[in-house]
Amino acid sequence: MAVTVTVILKKYSIWELMKAVGSVHLFYLIAGIALMFFYAGCQAMNFYMIMHRLGQTASYNNCIDYTYIGNYFSAITPGACGGQPAQMYYMNKDKIHVDISAITIFLMVFISQIVIIIMGGVFAMLRSHILVKSAQWFNWMLLAGASVMFFLTVVLSALMFSRVIIPFLLDLALNLGVKFRLFKNPKVIKEKLDILIISYREKSRLIIKNPDLFLKVFVVTVFQWIAYCLVTYLVYLSFGYRRNNCLDLMAGQSFINIAVAAVPLPGSVGIAEKAYLNVFGQFYPNELLPSSMILSRIINFYFPLLISYIVYAFAHHRIMKAQSRSN
Repeated sequence: MAVTVTVILKKYSIWELMKAVGSVHLFYLIAGIALMFFYAGCQAMNFYMIMHRLGQTASYNNCIDYTYIGNYFSAITPGACGGQPAQMYYMNKDKIHVDISAITIFLMVFISQIVIIIMGGVFAMLRSHILVKSAQWFNWMLLAGASVMFFLTVVLSALMFSRVIIPFLLDLALNLGVKFRLFKNPKVIKEKLDILIISYREKSRLIIKNPDLFLKVFVVTVFQWIAYCLVTYLVYLSFGYRRNNCLDLMAGQSFINIAVAAVPLPGSVGIAEKAYLNVFGQFYPNELLPSSMILSRIINFYFPLLISYIVYAFAHHRIMKAQSRSN
């Protein structure tokens, strides 16, 4: 964050930035913050729907906790690689077995990747002029990001529905553990893993037999990402601009969402700001561009990061306290 501020904003006057930020209409910024709460609420709703369909009782409040835990650890780890393991860890502490948490998270990420790619493709057809006016490096990043997301979608599909990959990976991990003498009773662990694999396969078959669940999660995820992309439009309105319409600003944010997927930085900090300056330079005058970037990133990343940490802290206290009582 410090490097980003130093490098990207060094040519802009801090006082001019503060003056520009101070002149915006707060109503639109508050509406943007509300959309980010709606974004998290949609993700929690997906948690709730999938787990209940899998026969796991979980309250919506707990699903909110899992959502913000994932958002927090995704934001502070390279390539957002820490979010899903953290969610599975705390769900396990809440006595949600790993077979249910794994298939739930895999399905959510799988559908989210599909929605992001579809939105980017639709906007690329409807607003191709934005890409034409963007820098060449950004278009290459967009292509790389789309490739990464497509690859991850294929991998997640295999993890959810293949009868071979999960057993192979677990056996590989067990053999490595035995080789390095990490396990005292490999036979007992092998028996537990076999039971886990059987249960996991049952859950994956249940997902296949309930296509309506896929559709419901897909629709909620569409609204989730529409809300996220709308934030940049509300920031645009807060400066009093009306020249470009909603789809223009949403398309720009959608392209950025895909492009930053190729860069394994925590929270995409640095590259997300650079991409914003490149894409949204088409919509703002040069003197207001960095101010709009700061407001957009505060609303769709830094403020949610703060909220995620607060919710995570309370969730951690709740879960560990419950575990202590159980013990």
